[in-house]
Amino acid sequence: MISFLEYLAEATKNNNASIRIVAFQGSPRTKDSCSGGDSKTSFLLNKAIKSISKEVKIDLIDLKVMDTEPQVRPCKGCIGTSNGLHCLYPCDCYDKNDGTNDLMHEQNVYSRLEKADGFVVFTPVHWSAPSSQVKALFDRLVCVNLTLSRDDAKKLYGKDIKAHQKTIEAEQSGKYRDLLKNHYEGKVGAFFIHGDDGADDYVGRKIPLSLVQDGYINPRQAIMPIVMQCRYSGIFVPDNCIEGVVFGYKEKYSQNNIDVRKSELIDKASNLITNLIGEIKKRKN
Repeated sequence: MISFLEYLAEATKNNNASIRIVAFQGSPRTKDSCSGGDSKTSFLLNKAIKSISKEVKIDLIDLKVMDTEPQVRPCKGCIGTSNGLHCLYPCDCYDKNDGTNDLMHEQNVYSRLEKADGFVVFTPVHWSAPSSQVKALFDRLVCVNLTLSRDDAKKLYGKDIKAHQKTIEAEQSGKYRDLLKNHYEGKVGAFFIHGDDGADDYVGRKIPLSLVQDGYINPRQAIMPIVMQCRYSGIFVPDNCIEGVVFGYKEKYSQNNIDVRKSELIDKASNLITNLIGEIKKRKN
C-alpha cells in the first residue's frame, strides 16, 4: 500500500491545473513516531483530496513531527519593535540553511503560498486550540500582514535590515506607511478542525470540581482566532470554508481511530475543499 505522501505526489502532479491550493496537514502524529500510527487528520485530508478534479493542483505541506525533519520555528515577536517596518516578508528571523532547520524556509512555504490561489488547513483540536504546529505556522505568518518586503527594507535601511534604531526612526517618521503591504491579500483560506471533547476521559469517573461543565470551546470556536488573523491580513475565509467537527465524544480514543472512517466525516472534509475551490473560482472570474 502506498503512503499518504506517495499518494499525494501521484494524485496532484498536474502542474497545468488552473487552480493551485496549498494543503497543510496539521497533526504532529506519524506511524514512525511514538504514536505508532498516522493521524485522523491526515486520513481525512487524504480522502478529501481524492475528491478533487484535475483542474486543481494540491501542494502538500506536512507539519508532522519527525526528529530529523524541519519544523516550524517559533515567532520571535519582532513586529513589536516597529511594526511592519521591522518585521519583514518573508520572515528574516530565520533563513534557509542557517542551521535552525526551519520548515518555513527549508520547504519554501512563503513562496509556495505566494504562488497559490488559496490554502486549506486540516488540524486536530489540542486543548481547545489547533495543534501547536498549526499555531506556530500562523504565528510565523504575521510577516504577511502590513509589512515591508525584504527588498524594500534593503532600499530603505541598507545592508543591515534589522537595525532597530533605523526601523524605529522609520516608524516614528510616519513616512513609509504606504510601503507596507498585505502580501497574501485576495487569497482564500479554509479550515477543517476536529476534536472529541475529551473522548471517554470522564466516563464512569468523578469529574473534577475545577471543570466547568458548560465551558467547552467547540472546534469552530477554537480555529476562529486564526480565521480572524487571516481576514485581518486580507485573506478571505468565508463561513462555508470553516468546518468544525466533534466526533468520538465519550468513546475510547482507539475506537475513534476506527470511527474516523465513517462516510459522514469524509463527506464533510471533501465538501470543505469543494467549497474552497468554489470560492476561489468566484474571485478568479
